[in-house]
Amino acid sequence: MFTKVFRSFSPSKQIAYLALFIALSVACNSFLDIDVTASNKITFTYFICFYAGFLLGPVPGFIVGLLGDAIGFLIKPSGIYWLFGLTLGLFGFLSGIIMKYIPWSGKKGLYGKAAVSFAVCFLVITCFVNSVVNYFYAYIFIWEGVFKKAFWVWFAGRIAFQSVVYVINTALCFATLPLSVKLNTFRELQ
Repeated sequence: MFTKVFRSFSPSKQIAYLALFIALSVACNSFLDIDVTASNKITFTYFICFYAGFLLGPVPGFIVGLLGDAIGFLIKPSGIYWLFGLTLGLFGFLSGIIMKYIPWSGKKGLYGKAAVSFAVCFLVITCFVNSVVNYFYAYIFIWEGVFKKAFWVWFAGRIAFQSVVYVINTALCFATLPLSVKLNTFRELQ
């Protein structure tokens, strides 16, 4: 559940890489996000969790998403972050699984796996888990126990916005993939 390169690092280097990715995740969660509504925000956390899963492996990807969000919540509390920490961890985990275990190789394979990773995470995490939880969060805490919008109406608005956030994060990942592969430390990930 770790990449070959990550396992080859000394324990102190492994901790340093985890700390670096967690710090980047905290920065994205606390300082680089823009809250638009109670259930929508512009964030680059997906980008960080993707790379944590891709470069370090599924388990470190999960740790980065979970701890980055938890520490970010301590710095800038808002909403129901305990769940988002779990889903960001799941994002890093799924990205790591897809990037490590899908047997595509070469440049096209790398981009294909990244596209599959973002598509799977979008469907499982954003469309299903986060949308259901956010809807009931709005029902309980914002709408005070009254369903003010039908789920599918609310879902359509949320997903339209989140699609833009995902496209931005996916484009950022696609733009930086060649750089990440050229780094000598991670050369064997291709």
